[in-house]
Amino acid sequence: MSPPNILLVVLDTARAARVYDSDLMPNLNRFASDAATYRNAFTTAPWSLPSHASLFTGRYTSDHRTHANAPQFTPETPTLASRLGDAGYETLAYSNNFWVSPSFGFDTGFDEYRVGWELFDGGEGFAEVGKEHNNPLDQLRAFAPKLRSRNGLKTLANALFLVTLWDEYDSGAWRTTRRAKRWIRDSDDPFFMFLNYHEPHLEYDPPSDYTAEVSPKGVAPPDAEDVNQEAWAYVTGEVEMDDSDFERLRTLYDGELRYLDKRLGELFDTLAAEGVLEDTLVVVTSDHGENLGDHDLMAHQYCLFDTLLNVPLIVRGPGVESGVRDGLVELRDLYDTLLDAAGCETTLPPERDIRGDPDRDAVAAEYWTPPCPTAELRATYGELPERVQKFDRGLQAVRTRRWKLVVGTDDSCQLYNLLEDPDELEEVSESYPTVVEELTESIETRFDQISTDDSRTDPDVSPTISNRLEDLGYI
Repeated sequence: MSPPNILLVVLDTARAARVYDSDLMPNLNRFASDAATYRNAFTTAPWSLPSHASLFTGRYTSDHRTHANAPQFTPETPTLASRLGDAGYETLAYSNNFWVSPSFGFDTGFDEYRVGWELFDGGEGFAEVGKEHNNPLDQLRAFAPKLRSRNGLKTLANALFLVTLWDEYDSGAWRTTRRAKRWIRDSDDPFFMFLNYHEPHLEYDPPSDYTAEVSPKGVAPPDAEDVNQEAWAYVTGEVEMDDSDFERLRTLYDGELRYLDKRLGELFDTLAAEGVLEDTLVVVTSDHGENLGDHDLMAHQYCLFDTLLNVPLIVRGPGVESGVRDGLVELRDLYDTLLDAAGCETTLPPERDIRGDPDRDAVAAEYWTPPCPTAELRATYGELPERVQKFDRGLQAVRTRRWKLVVGTDDSCQLYNLLEDPDELEEVSESYPTVVEELTESIETRFDQISTDDSRTDPDVSPTISNRLEDLGYI
C-alpha cells in the first residue's frame, strides 16, 4: 500500500470552540463529518514561533529552544519536512505568518517554501534591501540595480505588491488556496503540503459580506476601524473596552473564520475533484487560540489559559475512523503520527497516535519569555498597571482532566479545578497543597528550568518583516 499524501493546515490563532461551531464554519464541519475530531487537543505554546517549532519537531520549547529570546529555528531534531523529504515526498509550504517563514528558518527541509507577501517566486521584495540600508533614499538606490537583473520584473512586482495590495482583501487565504489547488492538480504523489492561514489573527478585518453573515440579527455589522484592535493598548489600560466593544471584536473574529471556511471548502473540493482526497491524510488544526477579553487580555501573550492552549484538531484520511475523540492530545504528537503514516521509522505508542483514539494522562505547555517585554510596553504607554508589571516571566503548565497548574519564573503558582471551573476563573492552590506538589513534580520531570537570562538574539530579517511583527504587537 502506497503511503498517503499529507496535508497539514494550520488556521493561525483559531479557538477550538469557534471552529467547531457548525453554523460558523459549515464547510469545515461538513468535512469533519467523515473525520476524527479531537475536542481536547492542546498546543505546547501560546504563540506561533515556538508552537510551529514544536509542530515541526515533536519537541517542547525546552527541547527545541526556539522562543522570543532565540527566534531562529535551528532544530537539532530532523524536521517533519526533512524526514518526509528523505522518504520520497515532495514537500511544499505556503505560509502567511511572518514568524513562520524562511527568515526564521522554517523552510528547513522543504523543496519549496512560499510566503504570502511575495507575489512571484524568484524575485526580491523591496524589504530585503533594508538589511543593509536604513535611509529610504539609500534603500531606493540599492533597490534600483535589482530591477535590471534577470528577475527585475518579478522584483518590481513583489515590491509593488508588498506595499500596496498583499493584505488589502484578506491575509493571503485567497492566493494561498489558489496556489495549493494548482499544485495539487499538477503534483506527483506522494506530497506533503503545509499551509498556514493567517486570517483569524489580529487585526480582524474580514471582507464585509462575511462580517454581515455572522452578525446578530438586527445588529449592524461592525466596522474594523471602529473597534480597538491594539491589544497592548487595552492590556495596559490606555484604551478601555466594555462588553459591547468585545462583542463587536468577536464578531469581526468570527467573520474571519467564516471567510476562511469558504477557502477551506474550495481546497477540500479540489482534493475530491482530483481524486486524491481518499489517498490524503488531511490534518486541520491551529497553532494557538486567542483571548478576546478573556481574563482581561487580548491576543495571545502573557498566559497559559486554555483560551490559548485548546486548539481544534480534525484528521481525515487512510487509517482514521470518523467520530469525536475526548482524550487529551498534544499537538506535537502529530510529528510521530505523520511520520508513521508515511512509513518512516518512529516509536509511536498508541496513546500518542493521532489516527487512533489517543489519550494522555496529562498535557503540558510552556511560555519561555514574552516577545513584547514590559519595558517596551512602558516605553510606549508609560506607567503600567501592577498586574501588567508582572508579565515579564516565563510560565510552564501541566493539565490533567481535573487539574491545571501553571508555575512561573517569578515563583507564581496558579491551580485550577477544571471540573468545577472550566473557565479558569478561581485560583485554588492554597486549598490543595498536595495537588500542587504532585503537579509541580510533573512539570519538573517534563521540562528544563526556564532560563531567566534577559539577553536576546536579534534575527537577521528585513525591516519590513520586523516592522510587520511590530504592527502585529510582537516586538
